[in-house]
Amino acid sequence: MSGGHCPGQDLSSWKPQDIAFVACPGCGAEIEIWKDEPTRTCQTCGKAIDNPAFDRGCEEWCGHAAECRP
Repeated sequence: MSGGHCPGQDLSSWKPQDIAFVACPGCGAEIEIWKDEPTRTCQTCGKAIDNPAFDRGCEEWCGHAAECRP
């Protein structure tokens, strides 16, 4: 971000539950996915996995949201 600091991206405030482990729907491999990742690609089979916990609710109120989009 060019003009501000996103507190959601400050890794020092993250908790263990901000990292999830999900089974790949393609091959069943365990995938580590962080709260700020909308998707992750399985390293075993290449399938894209949506993050079930991904929440970009801050886009509704944050003035810098457009700068954060992947």
